[in-house]
Amino acid sequence: MLHGHNGAGKTNVLEALYLIATLRSFRSADFGPLVRHGQPEARVEVSGLDPRVGIQSRLVVQLSRSERQTRRIATADGKLVRSGLDFYGRLRAILFTPEDLGVLRGSPNGRRQFLDRVLFARERTHISDVQDYEKLLRSRNRVLRDEEGSPRTRDDLLAAYEVGLAEVGGRIWTRRTRLLADLHTRFAAAFAGIHGPVLPATVHYVSKVGALGSRVAHEVLAEALREGRRHDLARGTTTVGPHRDDFDMQLGEQTASDFASQGQARALILAFKIAELQAARELTGEAPLLLLDDVSSELDPERSAQLFAALVREAGQCVLTTTAPHFIGLEPGQDCRYIEVRGGRIEGCELPPSNRP
Repeated sequence: MLHGHNGAGKTNVLEALYLIATLRSFRSADFGPLVRHGQPEARVEVSGLDPRVGIQSRLVVQLSRSERQTRRIATADGKLVRSGLDFYGRLRAILFTPEDLGVLRGSPNGRRQFLDRVLFARERTHISDVQDYEKLLRSRNRVLRDEEGSPRTRDDLLAAYEVGLAEVGGRIWTRRTRLLADLHTRFAAAFAGIHGPVLPATVHYVSKVGALGSRVAHEVLAEALREGRRHDLARGTTTVGPHRDDFDMQLGEQTASDFASQGQARALILAFKIAELQAARELTGEAPLLLLDDVSSELDPERSAQLFAALVREAGQCVLTTTAPHFIGLEPGQDCRYIEVRGGRIEGCELPPSNRP
């Protein structure tokens, strides 16, 4: 448990752990802000037992700042890892931050990114599929906006890009749909455990071409792109595909984004994270590292206690932040360390009072 005043640097520790798990920051697209002001470089190192092979493993990520850019260098057991796909998954982590609450009431793009981050941790090929889809999408949109080429050449190019978009987009659509179907029951149970069973929680994937069902995703998407070509030419952009999809959460019969309180919104996102953790543990045989930033605010004491009871049941190792340890409802005797963060530095580590000899 990382505790300290606001601005003490607690979230920086979570960001360092998230960086070495995913090679990304959850706060910035640029690595520059991760390097301490006035310093040329930053280094994150994690050592521990790799349960997959039963031996000690060491992961290192180094950020080196120059005038033009900040370079990232990753090594695993002393060997340089050039591809993020080869590094990703060595340390699995699930993250919750207060910004995740914006997913519920934010833009569809934010919700799509939220789902894709979950899938990145489950299937490494999803990363390259999303990247390939975005490249194909930009290319099709350029052709849609090009008014100088001949109609025949334009149609041939559009048809070629649509084949690729349908193939790659179909895989993205299928994975997202399966993810929510896999998490649905776990999500509902986790929310009931945190918030009580008064209002049942559900989550659904929303696509402009309807529910996938038993249909073949790439065939459905290919047909939708062909049929929408005239409309897309008029708009100058691609209006159908996984880049326009969404998902929603409901409380009873009401849409959560419209009716959920702040406490309910936090419980919904945390329930999703618990469902994600359960599914990841079932998939890999081990619980991911759970990173929780300011997790207990806006939850009353009863629901906070229910949340931490669920986390103790489901989580392996968990690192969480709080401004005050008494906000965290842990039962006596649980394995926990209190770590004080002050001025960007770790000042001390101690057992909770009930665990001290």
